[in-house]
Amino acid sequence: MKIIKFFTFFFVVVILLIFVIQNVGQHVSVKFFSATRVFETEMIMVLLITLIIGVLLGMVMVVTQLLVARNQIRLLRNSHQKLQNELNALRNQEIDQAETEE
Repeated sequence: MKIIKFFTFFFVVVILLIFVIQNVGQHVSVKFFSATRVFETEMIMVLLITLIIGVLLGMVMVVTQLLVARNQIRLLRNSHQKLQNELNALRNQEIDQAETEE
């Protein structure tokens, strides 16, 4: 599985490098939230800013999922401990006492 991830990552990086090399020096106009404000910049800057924003959003999503998973693990451990304690209490009861309780 690690090999597949490596080759996929390598393939994406090569494609992006080819795209960047072919578009070096290209100027683009960026309109951000209004038609009156137009930013003139190179395409590489737009790509880098977009990449950084995408990586940051991805990290936020992963951290959120990690926190939810940790919370769920904590809840499951507490539930498991309660059930384990109940099972141990039932195992330690005397047979006659268990029959009279039923």
